[in-house]
Amino acid sequence: MSKEEILTKFSIHSRQEKNLQKYIDSIIKYNLHTNLVGKSTLADPWSKHILDSLQLISFIKNKSHSILDMGTGAGLPGVVLSIVGYKYISLVDSNGKKIKFLKRTKDDLGLDLNIILGRLEKIHNLKFDIIISRALAKLNILFGYSQNFMKKNTVLIFLKGKTVNDEIFEAKKNWKFKFQKYQSVSDTRGVILVIERLSRTND
Repeated sequence: MSKEEILTKFSIHSRQEKNLQKYIDSIIKYNLHTNLVGKSTLADPWSKHILDSLQLISFIKNKSHSILDMGTGAGLPGVVLSIVGYKYISLVDSNGKKIKFLKRTKDDLGLDLNIILGRLEKIHNLKFDIIISRALAKLNILFGYSQNFMKKNTVLIFLKGKTVNDEIFEAKKNWKFKFQKYQSVSDTRGVILVIERLSRTND
């Protein structure tokens, strides 16, 4: 999908487009000395990163929901959602260099983001309506991380790849959950996994 098609599909207005482009440019620049994203993905960043992140809009209708982006890395998908108007986004990563980049991005683009440097398993007393993650870990591990941050009706939305069915099979040994799978619009092998009612099998 071309940049123009992406802008039209998600009704991105000109200020948001400018900020998304600025964000991509800063990733490209920063990536020259600090590995934020895979080099090959920057050949077509609008499709690989922006479209990949924007497709979550279909699953998060309320822009005032509190959202946690676990292992956010370069800020994907959290920064993109913030640029298009989601209000309460927290980004967590354990890599200091990536956090430094995110803080600079927050200032440069004037975004209202909560940026946390730390390991997910060591962060407590924070609860969210929605938990998102992209290319962080297998489902089993993501569920373990998520437990810390869940309210009663928290929804988990994970961008997953071609091993998703194996990961679901493995996760069912330790967890109970309801899930739905949706085809990614940015990657033919990609899947958006929406999880509800997560609990450990022995709870």
